[in-house]
Amino acid sequence: MKAPDTFKKRIGIAFAVLVIFAGGMFALQIAGEEWIKGISPDTITPLFDAGMKETFSWDDFNYGPQQWRPFKEPLNISNTPYGDNEWYLMFVKANATPYGGNPALHRRGNVRVNYSFTSLAGTAAFHVIGFDATAKCRTNGQDSYGASSYFVTGTSVAGSGYTFSTPMTSWNNVAVLPPGEYNTDEGPESFYYFIHFDPLSGGVGSLHFTDHPEMLKGGFIETDEQSGQFYITHTGGSLLEDVLLVVCVNEVQPEDFRLDIETSFVRRD
Repeated sequence: MKAPDTFKKRIGIAFAVLVIFAGGMFALQIAGEEWIKGISPDTITPLFDAGMKETFSWDDFNYGPQQWRPFKEPLNISNTPYGDNEWYLMFVKANATPYGGNPALHRRGNVRVNYSFTSLAGTAAFHVIGFDATAKCRTNGQDSYGASSYFVTGTSVAGSGYTFSTPMTSWNNVAVLPPGEYNTDEGPESFYYFIHFDPLSGGVGSLHFTDHPEMLKGGFIETDEQSGQFYITHTGGSLLEDVLLVVCVNEVQPEDFRLDIETSFVRRD
């Protein structure tokens, strides 16, 4: 006759443990969200959104010449012919990530990019690659609704040649090295970014370029202004942990070429 009582006690204990576990997980979720909110007021900027300010030279374009940029299949750098359409690329660490989703999960906002060219030959194209927590990549689209990119045309005479630039080995599942990471004590392997686009889930069209931050989808922007500003926006569902700004030029740049880039996170309500 005692067996049913023992069984009931076990059921009661299991139910109590389940309630405690569920309550603990709920409290942990609330605490996590409050912690995220607590570190993200305008007066406090997490290190991964601190931004950067760098100067790049003609020999920082370490990939190319080639006509495509990374994706699960090769994407044209431009759908409009510029010269022979052979491009040289570099992958710049933005140190800031855009987010357009639930503000309870992350600071919602855009990445502002200020650029300034000196002695730009030919045309420069800007694209972007984002990395989410599952190591999958996202990028801006070039066709149909939501396509966007940013192009700047210069007037300088092209340079004579590249010393270090080589074409990329693949358009997907490939490691790239941002400029400035060659001569480090830790070795360049520590600084590679592995680009992986899931063949099944895609990854194109969740990131955008715009010159008006309220226009999240952006568009195709073409200018001859050698200094300017644009925004990288995010309309995808997954949080990004890192962003590479892809800078491409379709001419060998002269030795006095210079590109100044400054990035910052701009919060959006």
